[in-house]
Amino acid sequence: MVMTMDRLHRVLSIVVFTALIAGIVFFTGCTTSPTTTEKPNLNLYVAAGMKKPMDVIVDKYKAGSTGNVTPNYGPSGGLYTQITLGQPCDLYYSADWMYIEKLQNESRTSEVHKFLKDYIVMVVSKTGKEKGITSTADLTGDGVVIAVADPAAPVGAYAENALKSLGLWDQLNAMGNIKTRPNTVNQLALMVQNDEVDVGFVYSSTANLYGLDVVEKFSHDQTGEIVFGAAVIKGGNEAAAKDFLAFSTQNAGEFIAYGWEPYA
Repeated sequence: MVMTMDRLHRVLSIVVFTALIAGIVFFTGCTTSPTTTEKPNLNLYVAAGMKKPMDVIVDKYKAGSTGNVTPNYGPSGGLYTQITLGQPCDLYYSADWMYIEKLQNESRTSEVHKFLKDYIVMVVSKTGKEKGITSTADLTGDGVVIAVADPAAPVGAYAENALKSLGLWDQLNAMGNIKTRPNTVNQLALMVQNDEVDVGFVYSSTANLYGLDVVEKFSHDQTGEIVFGAAVIKGGNEAAAKDFLAFSTQNAGEFIAYGWEPYA
């Protein structure tokens, strides 16, 4: 009888232990199942003029991801330099296709896309309007204060092209009417918005973003084709970069709402 009870006790112990282990496995599996799709961290380099709509897209993406997205906004040329110096970047959005091509030619990319297109416009501040500036013909007037972005920011190079196509660039520089060369298109837009200059040259999308008064728009024949591109950087987190690139393409309406056009 004693042996029988011992056996029964051992059998019951094994049953209880097995059930306990099964329960732990079950509940552990339930608690570790993610409610969102796990995606790794992403280092995102973005041309400064794209900040407002890109911030919206980043927030949307992060809402469905456990991974972190770290955006780095700046002039396209400056971001390109950071990449070539080995700074961590997985996905790069440039306001000038030239920088995408340069990275591609340097074998630094695994995938590139033409994303959006834009145009250069001339905008005027409150003081500029009071001075009666309504077209490029008025830029040579005495005391006109003009802002053209630094050529390291593509918007500056495109604006130079436009003014050169009109035969005004050398004349305006000789007169000293071009007073400042800000580093980014956003800095330039704020200068016009805050009435620090009379005239500025920005992207059409930037003028919409800041509610600036446009008095003239330039064709691609005058500026060169303005293509905003994207590049997945080789050796980075390529899977996450491609995933985010696809997501931003699906949500391109955030950019179109501000005046960009999809690249067809």
